[in-house]
Amino acid sequence: MASKEDLIFKALAVEEGRARRYCKKVDESFIEEINRKKPQTLSDVKSLWYHGGDGSRQHYHESRYHALNLHSVFQKGTIEFRMFNSDIRHAGKIKAYIQFCLAISHQALTQKSASRAKTITDNPKYTFRTWLLRLGLIGDEFKTARKHLLANLEGDIAWRQTPAA
Repeated sequence: MASKEDLIFKALAVEEGRARRYCKKVDESFIEEINRKKPQTLSDVKSLWYHGGDGSRQHYHESRYHALNLHSVFQKGTIEFRMFNSDIRHAGKIKAYIQFCLAISHQALTQKSASRAKTITDNPKYTFRTWLLRLGLIGDEFKTARKHLLANLEGDIAWRQTPAA
């Protein structure tokens, strides 16, 4: 998820103030430590998340304010995605966001490896759509989810590069 955070924030129209305070992007040093130390257990990941300490017993620990809140994993055994704006009232959007979170969670459980390189693209809509398909959001069942998740992105949905006329 870290490699796609920039695209996710654009797709979900995360407000700048929220991104700075309540749903920060992943700490690059955390990703570097994960890749360098290659933790084998959840306890090892916890140690890296809290920089060697254990803040899991603190309800309002500062580490909870990330888009992907691993503090809730260590405190309550649940995962929390914090990048959704609080003014969502559309049932289709809510369903799309739930499906998106489930797809990311499934990929995290089943994927063998991940790249930490940030995704760079000149066509965000196409790049995000292909990622949604790789996540399994394929077919008519997820048509509405793709529609809502792609609505805030610019670019051509069908072509990576605009075809020459």
